Amino acid sequence: MSRPDNGGGVQNISALDKLRQTAADAYRQGRLTQADNAQSAVLATALPPSADDFLFAGLIRHQAGRPADGIAALRAGAILHPANPAIRENLAVLLLSAGDGAGAIAACQQALRLGSDSPNVHDCLCEAHTRAGHLDPARNAGRMALEAKDRRFGHAPPLFAVPPGPPPPFDHGQPDRNIVAYSLWGNAPRYQVPLLENARIRPHLFPEWTIRVYHGDTVDSGYLQELASLGVQLRPSGNAGDGPAHRGLLWRFAAAADPSVRRFLIRDADSLLTVKERVAVDDWLRSGFYFHAMRDWYSHTDLLLAGMWGGVGGIVPSPDALLAEHTFWRMETGHIDQDILAAVVWPAIRGNILIHDSIFHPATGSVPFPPFGALPAGHHIGQNAFLHFTKMP
Repeated sequence: MSRPDNGGGVQNISALDKLRQTAADAYRQGRLTQADNAQSAVLATALPPSADDFLFAGLIRHQAGRPADGIAALRAGAILHPANPAIRENLAVLLLSAGDGAGAIAACQQALRLGSDSPNVHDCLCEAHTRAGHLDPARNAGRMALEAKDRRFGHAPPLFAVPPGPPPPFDHGQPDRNIVAYSLWGNAPRYQVPLLENARIRPHLFPEWTIRVYHGDTVDSGYLQELASLGVQLRPSGNAGDGPAHRGLLWRFAAAADPSVRRFLIRDADSLLTVKERVAVDDWLRSGFYFHAMRDWYSHTDLLLAGMWGGVGGIVPSPDALLAEHTFWRMETGHIDQDILAAVVWPAIRGNILIHDSIFHPATGSVPFPPFGALPAGHHIGQNAFLHFTKMP
């Protein structure tokens, strides 16, 4: 196949598509330098490059820790494709990550004027307004993001079915079947320090539950032994470095598929368990719903926060099955766990879930948290807790 180039000749589309495939394969395998080299060749070869070519170049460079280069690629794409809302949307996200909140808001507004209905735009607007202290616009944008995601994913054919009738009663006497699940790889203190503290406080705050850690083979063996000495169940899960590291986030979802698990909670290793979520979990256990989710901050604009949901075990399919079913609606990033939950899990459970939401309720049927266990101002469930273990200057 061929197509005319700008000089009246032809260019080999097959060779160009091979370059695109090389870039895509390298990105999926976490080889960002090779992906960038191939995508740079695409931009230099295509006459002209497509909007998707610029979008992918921006993503690769952002993921490689070169935000200015990613922004430059998207700005170049916006010049060649001025009517493309996706370029403006992704430019907004990169500008926000670079600290340019005003630029991000302007790019989001341009994307909306160009007809974007992407939840990403509303997500970005919510975060940008939050950073600027514009809390009412932030709440409005967050609700719009949640509603857009529910419209997009909520009515897809469900992958699995929730059983009829009420869930089995919570069994306080079998804590080894009530699992709080985490993923862990590497030895970053940000994750290891709070996770160890959770293991220490779990007997006092969640005594009817057992912590289970799905870990990679890069975690220090001495640290794992310390967790085990505190009653933590350890589940070796391979090496996140075999592919994109962020896919290790999916390991913890195995607790949801485990038929021996009666109840599961999925949590982030860098967040501390709190009284507020204990009260919310108890409210869920009394509610008659099979699943539970929480949203407790302005950035919580996902249908299901990957570290703030739970349910009855043995219903949700395995992480591999969820990944195989997932059709990526945006480029794969560290949000893969939440993207899969939205697209694959949410359609099946949206009618049988209790959602506690302190910011955006009543979006997607959410309700306020119970009026107990309030956290200090500026604190919320799911926040990065490592700052509490770091001496501030």
